Amino acid sequence: MQHTASTEFGRESNPLDSTGLCLLSLDGGGIRGLSTLYILKNIMDRLNHERKTSSLEPAKPCEVFDLIGGTSTGGLLAIMLGRLEMDVDECIMAYSDLAAAVFSKKLSRVPVTINGKIKPRFDSVKLEEAIRKVVAQNGASDTELLNDGNERGCRMFVCTANCNTKDIIRLRSYRLPEEPDIRATICQAALATSAATTFFEPVSIGNRTFADGGLGANNPVEEIEGEASNIWCPETGDLKPLVKCFISIGTGNPGKKAFMTA
Repeated sequence: MQHTASTEFGRESNPLDSTGLCLLSLDGGGIRGLSTLYILKNIMDRLNHERKTSSLEPAKPCEVFDLIGGTSTGGLLAIMLGRLEMDVDECIMAYSDLAAAVFSKKLSRVPVTINGKIKPRFDSVKLEEAIRKVVAQNGASDTELLNDGNERGCRMFVCTANCNTKDIIRLRSYRLPEEPDIRATICQAALATSAATTFFEPVSIGNRTFADGGLGANNPVEEIEGEASNIWCPETGDLKPLVKCFISIGTGNPGKKAFMTA
């Protein structure tokens, strides 16, 4: 995770090379986020196999990636992997438990009231309880800030949407000069990025209200690119020479279905 040089062009990158930036983008997709984790597990297993052959200890995603960003379920995973520094297997177990607790029962099958107002289909209280449980199990408190002032090798952010302006907002585990620093706890950030319209209630942080950023950045790859430029090359914006690895993971392919015919 050193950034003094980039991998030579025209050669296959070495998974053990420590030069160049490694970036990870995680899409939204609800409960299908579990497929994201299994894709990432395959990547990490292959990388750690190479590390083992070179007598190196296995690495977690937070020890490989310099920046992890995500939206909605991808944002939740970004917090687990980047801020709570969980390995992929721990994340799969925690996410499976969370999904079972939150998505096993719907509040309503109809996403609107008789007055035409949108209402959540799942229980936001259960989501909050499940997130708090994951946070506590990994050594953090309910009130611990996403950006607690400690510098970490892996930076992470989640995308959410300001309900008043519809702008995409990045809640960060670090501070950037000239960017607003929204003092969100880990739990608040997780809820804000997960609050998908028709699924969960919006989330208030201070005097602002947030909902899931899926409508504007469900695939946050451009957000990752812009953020990495702001961090590592704000003057030139020329990110390409600095990047060794840029991985974007979605939530699976539903396959093809034939049209119904009479």
